[in-house]
Amino acid sequence: MRFLTSVSHDLDERVAISRLSDHLAKADLVSLLCYYTEDYVPDKLVKELRVAFPGIPFIGCSSCKGVMTETGFHLGPVIALMGIYDKHPCAYGTGLIDMASCEDKHQIATKAIEQALASADRIGEVPSLVVLHATPGYEESFIDAIDQKFGTQVPIIGGSAADNHIQQQWSIISDKGVSNDGLTMQLFFPSKPLTTGFSAGYSPTEFEGIITKSHNRTIYEIDGKPAKDVYRKWIQLHAGENISEQYIFDHIARFPIGRIAGTIYEQPYYKLTHPLQLTPEGGLELFANVADNESICLMTGSLDQLISRASRVIKEANTKNYHESLVLGAIIIHCGGSMLRLGAEIEKVYAKLLSQMNGQPFICPFTFGEQGRFICGENAHGNLMISSVIFYESE
Repeated sequence: MRFLTSVSHDLDERVAISRLSDHLAKADLVSLLCYYTEDYVPDKLVKELRVAFPGIPFIGCSSCKGVMTETGFHLGPVIALMGIYDKHPCAYGTGLIDMASCEDKHQIATKAIEQALASADRIGEVPSLVVLHATPGYEESFIDAIDQKFGTQVPIIGGSAADNHIQQQWSIISDKGVSNDGLTMQLFFPSKPLTTGFSAGYSPTEFEGIITKSHNRTIYEIDGKPAKDVYRKWIQLHAGENISEQYIFDHIARFPIGRIAGTIYEQPYYKLTHPLQLTPEGGLELFANVADNESICLMTGSLDQLISRASRVIKEANTKNYHESLVLGAIIIHCGGSMLRLGAEIEKVYAKLLSQMNGQPFICPFTFGEQGRFICGENAHGNLMISSVIFYESE
């Protein structure tokens, strides 16, 4: 098993995919991942990928501002491909379902799974990995459906499609088609073992509260008070700054909301979410579901923490590689919001990742929601997170 990546800044989809194809070997190619900025027409990408790689399953999604591979951080317009090369008894299969086809979110995910299993010719089997990409909105329901379908917590790595300015210019693609409102997944039955990692990289502050009124992805009240007012007060008290309502969103990537996802050695670990916008009622609309009576806290993360956490997630995932076997390649999902906060410092993230991967291939889109498997085995959706999967040579 091996991996190759290729990057193009050509704006013409036909020219870009042709040049990408020239850089990727065809022998033993079994799967593709494709990440691109909003500058490209997804229907044209799918058409050209089908022509350049006939019969090869692929999935992908739009990425915020750029993509990253072992060759660097590539600012858009850009398309990046990762070719996965494997041999028998491997199998890879994709599914894509548009929301318009069904209102039941569990049923949508189940249909995509069945489509992918049929595509891989592995009906009735349990994959080693699910790569999930959806447009923002229902990621928790999709994860629940995947867990229920397989009856066990198959590792998930995923990222919600993103655009450059949160204007819903996002999309998902696969060899099955395109959607601006749906989900796609690829099921992996690889010939080599893999390990996963999922981490927040932020620390809890002393400011905590209980959600007393919410609905789906909106918090209306915290401790019986308007959520907007409580959130702003928390930030002001922790940062020591007088923050106006107009500028509250300048601080979101510094101060997300955390919820305890589990504990290990009596220490909690968190999944994050961050507000998308304020509601007229003084609520906070989020990029993840919440529920009444949930305990939440203000989280904080320094630039140094954000720079080091991606490589730390790779390192933690690789500690499960007990025999220190050769790393073959990795898929890494990095939050778009965190990337935007880092600015030029994203180059330091790249340098740390390259070192941790020993120069081996990886691909990394910047997404508006991250899915992964926590250290205790549960799959979850969060924001401002880092998710990864590493493939390695077995002993």
